[in-house]
Amino acid sequence: MNMVKNFHELTPELQAAAGGKGGMLARMLQSGYPVPKGFVILPWAFQGEKLKEEAWNEIQAHLNKLRKNHYGTLFAVRSSSLNEDSAQASFAGEFETVLNVETDEEIQEAIYTVFKSRQSERVKVYSSVQGIDQSQQIAVVVQLMVPSEISGVLFTADPITGSFTNMLGNYVYGLGEQLVSGESNAQIFKLSRPNGKYEGHKELKKYVNKLYKFAVRLEKELGRPQDIEWAVAKKKLYILQARPITTLTSGNLDTYEINETLERDALWVNTNVGEAVPDVVTPFTWSLLRALDIESGFVPGY
Repeated sequence: MNMVKNFHELTPELQAAAGGKGGMLARMLQSGYPVPKGFVILPWAFQGEKLKEEAWNEIQAHLNKLRKNHYGTLFAVRSSSLNEDSAQASFAGEFETVLNVETDEEIQEAIYTVFKSRQSERVKVYSSVQGIDQSQQIAVVVQLMVPSEISGVLFTADPITGSFTNMLGNYVYGLGEQLVSGESNAQIFKLSRPNGKYEGHKELKKYVNKLYKFAVRLEKELGRPQDIEWAVAKKKLYILQARPITTLTSGNLDTYEINETLERDALWVNTNVGEAVPDVVTPFTWSLLRALDIESGFVPGY
């Protein structure tokens, strides 16, 4: 079995092994989103802490193919844990990322830096808090570097209140690492439903119509609100990642409080199905009734 797959080759069966980031990038690219080209080094490419020799040969072949079509390009090397970017845990900023690498030697060193970061103390602490096995299985993404003039994120729902009325975003000039690390003050913008009306600085206005359409489509295809990373380079908009917003949940498993507005645009959800139950409803029963409510809704998504 091949140990390295480019985004076009990554089948749905292999996407799970490619981790949250790698699987989603492949899925988006195959669906026609403007994702920078790249490939995924699957977990079985490593033996202990080292790349297998045949895996490194495959990596070099993929690099040379990308260089042939994109002369003088630089690369980004990113983590893709099998637990990363799920509805329960994002691991955003927990693993290492290495940007602007060029030579084979630099890329190999970057791959090891990213791979070894699965054992870092911050990853172990985050895993423990999330109740996830601390022995992380990890794939590694190698991708064409986008020389970003603008980098940002867009939440398709308010990550604090859960409101679906507006999509909220922010951005910085240059690479997105400045946004993640807090090195630069972010500019804030808002896209209002249902038509994506824009509120923000005018320099972003020419790109927001496409960004809004991509965001609505991703949210619909993936079935829940998304946290989307994007960038603008040479007057082109790129989508760099999409993950579920992990702060939104309709049920508190500690108190069993239910607040549907945190997951969808709903004021209240009890219909005749729920009212037909004459006694106390357990969390398990309610989860079934809720699924029926959603599937039988007259207005999808509301």
